Amino acid sequence: MEDKNMKKILNSILGIAAIAATLTSCTKGFEKMNQDQFGVSKEQMRQDGLAIGTTLQNLQRSVFIYRYGEYLDSDYQNMYNLCADAWCGYMTPLGWSEHVGWKVTDQWPKRMWTIKYQLGMGSYLDFVNAVKENGGMENELALANIIKVATMHHVTDYFGPISYSKFGDLHNLYDTQEEVYTQFFEELDDAIETLGALAASGATLLEDYDLVYGGDPAKWVRFANSLRLRLAMRVRFANAELARKEAEKSIDNPYGVMEANADNAIVNEAPYHPVLSINVEMNDADVQMGASMDSYLNGYSDPRTFFMVKAANDGKFHGVRPGINPSSWSDYKNTANKVSAPNASVYKVSWMNAAEVAFLRAEGALIGWSMGGTAKDFYETGIKLSFEEWKATGAADYISNTTAKPADYKAAVGKMTVTAPSTVTIAWNEKLSEEKKLEKIATQKWIALFPNGAEAWAEYRRLHYPVLIAPSKNYAEDIIPTSQGIRRTPYPVSEQTDNAEGYASGVAALGGQDNAGVRLWWDQKPFNN
Repeated sequence: MEDKNMKKILNSILGIAAIAATLTSCTKGFEKMNQDQFGVSKEQMRQDGLAIGTTLQNLQRSVFIYRYGEYLDSDYQNMYNLCADAWCGYMTPLGWSEHVGWKVTDQWPKRMWTIKYQLGMGSYLDFVNAVKENGGMENELALANIIKVATMHHVTDYFGPISYSKFGDLHNLYDTQEEVYTQFFEELDDAIETLGALAASGATLLEDYDLVYGGDPAKWVRFANSLRLRLAMRVRFANAELARKEAEKSIDNPYGVMEANADNAIVNEAPYHPVLSINVEMNDADVQMGASMDSYLNGYSDPRTFFMVKAANDGKFHGVRPGINPSSWSDYKNTANKVSAPNASVYKVSWMNAAEVAFLRAEGALIGWSMGGTAKDFYETGIKLSFEEWKATGAADYISNTTAKPADYKAAVGKMTVTAPSTVTIAWNEKLSEEKKLEKIATQKWIALFPNGAEAWAEYRRLHYPVLIAPSKNYAEDIIPTSQGIRRTPYPVSEQTDNAEGYASGVAALGGQDNAGVRLWWDQKPFNN
């Protein structure tokens, strides 16, 4: 049998297995299970050139949580809110104490594997095959590759080694994470070159379908450069030479990186952020602000708080510590008005913002890379851009504040108190050590990334900042030191039987252990304690 046909068969099997896996989880859209992932059949794609644009449009939607023609809130809840959003300190889902406290429940991160990874990669390969059969379309392929990297780096940053270059092969063996990142950089380099040439010609690309940049290839190149900078910084403690080369390439590119909020990568058609549904519709409020957000936002009297979080009836903002296990959660629900829910009605479905890029450049400048400016200037620019994005006022006063520090955490329900996790202040101080400056950069970037929990959790693991309030109980203390926190999500249990050979190759690449305490390849910074 030809390799091409075998790949199609395997991709179909993987897609069916992924759909079946969702049947045990709370989700909606069951009546659409038998539809194509993106609502366009392979036959339609091959017969109608316009379907290429439709399918690429849905690839853009799927970077987030789009499936079966809907932005499924339960997908977000499973793969992000119950995992990265909680583990980075942003939010505390109510009722999943052990999982939030690092004893990982297979069902929740598995959705990242079955939907984001298996369905996403399978759909990408179908798109590639259809484009090739239509002939040419190098620009469309370049754009699809940027979207693929934007999607799949979440997957490898959750699990580690994955089948990437070999996805769909007969044995489906895993690449090491180093190999995956190397391919990310190669794909971005090629796409940037291709779309850069298109931008120079003055042409547009699928402007009738592009949900992010309206067909502007120059903005796509700017996003790709910014994404490359993000991934370059991610690997700096694992391969400093590679990291610097890729980061400086992004800055030196004629189209540069994001510098203004007009460059932000936002899927504007999304009706609302999924956290709104999770907080309002699901069990009267399935998620609240985390204790770490409580400490930092209240301690800094951060003007962005009023946009990020809804105040309780007393006009204040109260978070919930992860890991608690009360006899009843009723006092923690929105109806009790004793804790503060995320103000998701104003969130945008955003892949990346200019503030993050400024903080990445600040870190690069801090360690001597050529970033086009100083660490101080980029740090302060990042704060200004974040204030502007949230439409908050008072950025200048905030930036110059030399005294505000994270506050002690005091629970709104019960008597629990926790000493502030850090004493880091806001204003830049050239006299501080490189490590203390890095903590400032990382802390402000963490605030500016909100509510992008996937990126915030990855950066927390990479830098160990900001210092977070740990769960009240470490439910996995046999494998995860409380001072270090959860490092990854284990592979889905089903992978051990569905792809035993591939699973074994992934575990071997991790060093022989598949648990939440294993550090990923890029996670090599010495711990602060």
